[in-house]
Amino acid sequence: MEDNSPYQASSVAPVAPPSGRLDWRDEAPREITSPIKHMAILLAVAGVLALIASVVPFFGSRSLEPMLMALALGLTSIYLLLAYGVYKRSRVVASVVLAFWCLSALGTLLKIVGGQGGLTGIGFTVIFGFVSIRGTLATFRYHRHLANVRIRPARTRLSDDPAFAPKIDTAL
Repeated sequence: MEDNSPYQASSVAPVAPPSGRLDWRDEAPREITSPIKHMAILLAVAGVLALIASVVPFFGSRSLEPMLMALALGLTSIYLLLAYGVYKRSRVVASVVLAFWCLSALGTLLKIVGGQGGLTGIGFTVIFGFVSIRGTLATFRYHRHLANVRIRPARTRLSDDPAFAPKIDTAL
């Protein structure tokens, strides 16, 4: 005889949702994910701008300098790879982006001291720094959030309560 009690625990394993996540708690709040998305978008835009800035001067010239073109495409690919790594919420990539910004800020400061810098370099460096710092901190907060969520046990089910356990007949 099969017991169809709604209070008894089922033996069927939970089906994973289509997204591949087993728990809705894995979703981080928007306050954590927004700076990460902003940093990924900024890096993607910087990659596209680097590509445009490197390709446009070659349209007017008769001779292409392959070494300069390879360097420009390399810089573009670095920006786009960093954008992908940040999008995937990698702590290592976020730290590399922050170090990349530190080098960029140092270069901008050296240009300003040398008398060659302008407001556009300062403006881009400040924006890039602000977004990089926020994005890197948010990436670490995201992983701390996931660790805290996965440590907490799942909510107990009503069927696990001893009061609803199946009755064992000891008279037999």
